Amino acid sequence: MNRNAQDAVVSDPEILRGAPVLPGTRVPVHDVAASVAAGFPLDRILAAYPSLDADKIALAVIYAQACPAPGVARISDELPQGGKVIAHRRVPRRRRAG
Repeated sequence: MNRNAQDAVVSDPEILRGAPVLPGTRVPVHDVAASVAAGFPLDRILAAYPSLDADKIALAVIYAQACPAPGVARISDELPQGGKVIAHRRVPRRRRAG
């Protein structure tokens, strides 16, 4: 993992129950990375999280790829035995009904 990405993230039990966030914010790293993965434009992400800049967003994506959220499987290039590729596109995660 990029050392800058690892240093750009903190986990504190007092902040969002220890979820990885960008320092000085309460912005969860995996939420930012999910926004990027969903294809949201950079200006929309920056509007949603005004305390971030483009560099912090890039570091959040690198961190989230190297350290997936608990319960999210790490993506591997290898197929399980007997697996078959039927599409080469990623499907964004569904949002929870609020």
